[in-house]
Amino acid sequence: MNKIRCQCCGKELPAGSLKYVVEIKTFADFDGYLEQCHGDLEEGMLDLLEELSDVDPKEVGDDVYQDMIFILCKDCRMRFIRDPFCIEKGLFEGDTLKGTIH
Repeated sequence: MNKIRCQCCGKELPAGSLKYVVEIKTFADFDGYLEQCHGDLEEGMLDLLEELSDVDPKEVGDDVYQDMIFILCKDCRMRFIRDPFCIEKGLFEGDTLKGTIH
């Protein structure tokens, strides 16, 4: 049987022990703004499709959507909940942030 370990600190998490699943989803946001194409819109779309033909489809998909799942012990989960981006709360103090949630 495979051992389950915390994916943050590596601590072994025996069967029946307390563990947490953290799921992170990232997806492209659209703010409703499209840059104006110089020239014909259809020509611009064809140019874009031609550029994409040389790109790995997985890479394009990953640019649009990704999800990740992690197993954490209680201590690592608490650290993650308190400061998920390890910025020690304060990076944006005083700034007014506005974003969209879908």
